[in-house]
Amino acid sequence: MKYIILVFLVLTSCFSALAAEPEEVWNLTFGGQYGDGAWCLQETEDGGNILVGNTASRGEGSDLLLIRTDAMGKCIWSRIWGGSGEDVGYFVQETRDGEFIVTGSTKSFTMGEELLWLVKTDRNGSLNWDRTFGGFVSSSGDGGWSVDETDDGGFITTGYTQSQGNGRKDLWLLKTNGQGSRIWDKTFGGREDDVGMSVLQSRDGGYIVAGRTASFGKGGDDIWLLKTDSQGDELWNETFGGKQDDAGFQVVELGEGYALVGRTESGSDKKKIILIKVDPNGQKLWERTYRGSSASSLQSTTEDGYIIAGRIDNKETGRDALLIQTDSTGSEEWSMTLGGSADDIGTFVIQNKDGTYTMAGITSSYGQGSEDAWLVKIREGLLSKENRTQLQKLVFPNSASLNSASSNSISP
Repeated sequence: MKYIILVFLVLTSCFSALAAEPEEVWNLTFGGQYGDGAWCLQETEDGGNILVGNTASRGEGSDLLLIRTDAMGKCIWSRIWGGSGEDVGYFVQETRDGEFIVTGSTKSFTMGEELLWLVKTDRNGSLNWDRTFGGFVSSSGDGGWSVDETDDGGFITTGYTQSQGNGRKDLWLLKTNGQGSRIWDKTFGGREDDVGMSVLQSRDGGYIVAGRTASFGKGGDDIWLLKTDSQGDELWNETFGGKQDDAGFQVVELGEGYALVGRTESGSDKKKIILIKVDPNGQKLWERTYRGSSASSLQSTTEDGYIIAGRIDNKETGRDALLIQTDSTGSEEWSMTLGGSADDIGTFVIQNKDGTYTMAGITSSYGQGSEDAWLVKIREGLLSKENRTQLQKLVFPNSASLNSASSNSISP
């Protein structure tokens, strides 16, 4: 009996040590003969997907593209908004009423450069309202990168502005009510470019923003993490990076503190993906770097780890999408490259309710056009043949095969 328990414990330990290899379930594209792409992805309450990005399929420049799919990635509906200028959606979220909020930028509804664009649709993709924010005429424009529904039924958006603030671009934090009417907005930054890339309402009712700053820090662009109260007044801000360019792209709130992902060029002759964990006051607890040129998406997993999406650049094959899964300490458990012979990038990844993963991105290797919106379903596969062989040697070193060893009778 003791021997059986010992074998069971060894088997459990070995199976945990030999991580399952991820594998594609399906690989789908959306778009026409021109350039299309997906920048953000969320799982909908019914287990499907909502994607936002841009499309040039109407031949009128870039338009905002919103796509809803079922759980198998089949398109239920798609919507296109825009005009003669460049229009794009960068972030989408399903709201508590089952509808959708989108932020991005538009150049179709201004006499100057781009404006921050906030769009609300119903569950069928029909437009409820849209709002633009920014200067009437400005030299560089204004835009939105991220949005989150707030506890009061309104929205918090971050991005950049040059129509107000101190520098060329300033980080912009904009609060609206549920109908998109501005309640307040705040700018943060110095003389150089500063941009907000990701925003969340934190559990304390305030806001956490990740992005990049060239006004503060050690040099070039630095990763920037900013915490405000519920009125947008700064509580603290921290920079991370070195003398070269570094940037933060997405932040998540944890049980204690926050984690953010981005890219770093400091401390190495190559670009790397960087993951940083901080305490509730923004003090760094640890950082990890990984192979890859940049990461734009970070999500917590049900196993208290992280899933990261980005890209890796290769001189021979160009760009490939890259997924990295880590444990709770940031140690890599597995990574996976996706793509073909042309350029492909991963822009966003989520863990679904069933434990699988879905990645959105932009692909030139598959689809109909020069670039297409890309949706890939991933699951952790069974142990590979190599890993099964390793497991066999660890547990049954004198056995010819794992199957024959498991069929042997064992006396207590």
